[in-house]
Amino acid sequence: MLINSVRTLDELREVLRNPKATGPENAYWVFSQLGHKKWENMTITTPGLYDTEFPKTYGHYHSSSDEVEIYKLISGQGVFLLQKKHIENGKPVYDLVDEVFLVGAEPGDEIVVKPEYGHSWSNVGSTPLITYDNWRYGHVPQDYEPIRDLQGMAYYLISDSKGIELVPNPKYRNHPKPKWLTAKEFMQLFD
Repeated sequence: MLINSVRTLDELREVLRNPKATGPENAYWVFSQLGHKKWENMTITTPGLYDTEFPKTYGHYHSSSDEVEIYKLISGQGVFLLQKKHIENGKPVYDLVDEVFLVGAEPGDEIVVKPEYGHSWSNVGSTPLITYDNWRYGHVPQDYEPIRDLQGMAYYLISDSKGIELVPNPKYRNHPKPKWLTAKEFMQLFD
């Protein structure tokens, strides 16, 4: 197993609701070459808050591949945000999204991500969020650019007195009503 990358708070600022937020210095670590037949990478996302926003992975699309990506939640409490990119005249329009899903996952749950969905994990618990994924194709800068250019995904996950609040990202021109699903319910959508 190799450490592939560490995403620091300074690197995550460009996709946070408040780029000046304070919180854990390291947002998440990605380890590769797990030596497992199915799983290639492990990501560990820190607990805590960036002001009121939950720690999260940067978010990305798969612009360089039509392969599906599979995630498995190993431990912790996570919400997986997926947003379907909008296509006009055969080209993506990234500041419009067709639908948004928030998948509340439990340890052992697997989630298949279709190529047209951008996605990001948020750690909404008090312990590290550990996920595996099977992505062996690498990433190119274009995978991250739409998320960076729009300062994150279509919604921010914020901690409030009731639990999790969704705050629309004002850089997007639309905000489809998010659908909260379990991992099983999400997977049944594509059966």
